[in-house]
Amino acid sequence: MNNRASCISVSQKESIRGQLLATGACAVGFAPAEQVPPHEWNLFEDWLDRGDNAGMAYMHNYPEIRRDPRLLLDNAKTVISLAFPFKPEKWRDGTNGIIACYAYGRDYHKELRKLLKPELKKISEETGGAKFRICIDSAPVLERYWGEKTGIGFRGDNGCLIIPGYGSMVFLTEIITDLKIPEDSPLRSDCGHCGACVKACPGNAIGDGGTIDCRKCISYLSIEHRGEWDTPESLQTMNTPQGRNTIFGCDICLRVCPHNRNVPSTTITAFQPSDTILNIKVDDLREVTSDEELNSLIPSSPISRAGIAGIYRNINYKLNN
Repeated sequence: MNNRASCISVSQKESIRGQLLATGACAVGFAPAEQVPPHEWNLFEDWLDRGDNAGMAYMHNYPEIRRDPRLLLDNAKTVISLAFPFKPEKWRDGTNGIIACYAYGRDYHKELRKLLKPELKKISEETGGAKFRICIDSAPVLERYWGEKTGIGFRGDNGCLIIPGYGSMVFLTEIITDLKIPEDSPLRSDCGHCGACVKACPGNAIGDGGTIDCRKCISYLSIEHRGEWDTPESLQTMNTPQGRNTIFGCDICLRVCPHNRNVPSTTITAFQPSDTILNIKVDDLREVTSDEELNSLIPSSPISRAGIAGIYRNINYKLNN
């Protein structure tokens, strides 16, 4: 297919969907690449204006690109959204310190690219040289908006995208392509608003409309935040029983969500829990003296994002309070 200005057929679309599902994705959807509508964009800007992004100043960067994914690829026509499940078969004993379950396996940024690149190369060859750009936290994209727009899921009260039959323990990925692919319809559903996630959040970080105040979020404070916690909100959050017991991250709002009950565990080998992560204790981490030693102990782990300085802060706060 040399002329990609015309829309590919529905059968070709379903063939591409099948190829991408075969990489391990549990959902794949398509939507026209276009500017994010004003209502959705205003919600994002309001979040920034309130300071809910806390220390993540980079969320202010590249607003033009974040609003219009066509700026990420020449002649972009379609946004493809994918969800990859990471729910583990086994869980850590929380009394040994909490580690968010998304970090039980290997770093999803690298692993998802490994899964997708060979299949996208094959699809490109089959479609006359179509171009693709994979976005996994590497480009400014409103991933949950595109997840809804492409019809792979709907948003929960905690802001997470819920995939029917798979819940919200998923990694989201967007692929921008110059292929014009027939669009999917958004789902006409919502999470049910049971309030379980809002009630369970230790820092009361979940606001209206699925917004998160990161200044009160254990996940942000134990991973992204650099330096000591020095605001009333952060100290109050990390002084909760859950905060004091945290090694890395938080997934309480995911664990209590009814949509995550009775959903299948991931079949992706890279996201299976490592024995080290399942069994590592605070005392083991206190013996680590550098980022290099941390990476050697738990290679290719998302936990390296916090660095040994962040891990020390987290576990020392637990020990001293």
